[in-house]
Amino acid sequence: MKQAKTIIKKTGLKQLFKPLKGSSLLEVTIAMGLVFFLLTGLAQMMGSSLLIKQKADYHRLAADIISNQLERLKSAGVEAPALSPGLHQEPVQDPSSGKKFLLNWEITEVNDNLKKVCLRLYPASASSRLTEVRATLYFSRRLNF
Repeated sequence: MKQAKTIIKKTGLKQLFKPLKGSSLLEVTIAMGLVFFLLTGLAQMMGSSLLIKQKADYHRLAADIISNQLERLKSAGVEAPALSPGLHQEPVQDPSSGKKFLLNWEITEVNDNLKKVCLRLYPASASSRLTEVRATLYFSRRLNF
């Protein structure tokens, strides 16, 4: 036993077994403040990334729906009733998500050979913060597209 005590004294291992001092109230308060500050910033980043993702998903869905409508109008031909001058409206539902939208398209005759199609897609719910998505297409009678 005496040999163990002398070894501890010689090698300085006694310092390893000293009880540690506690942290002061000021240190704990500063540490908690830093953690709170970092968590608040993280929560804000998570919230804003959620809104950005929601907006990106909406624009992807809108692009798909508008693209499908443009393909239908192009395949119908230049003289189809859906391409008669004026304002047309149709409710549309996305098959994959089930979300409802309102699709408007306005046909104007630019000249004898050219029709302008302006498509607008709106979210069906009036309380939505999402904006309209627009697309424009020109049909040529001479070129037949």
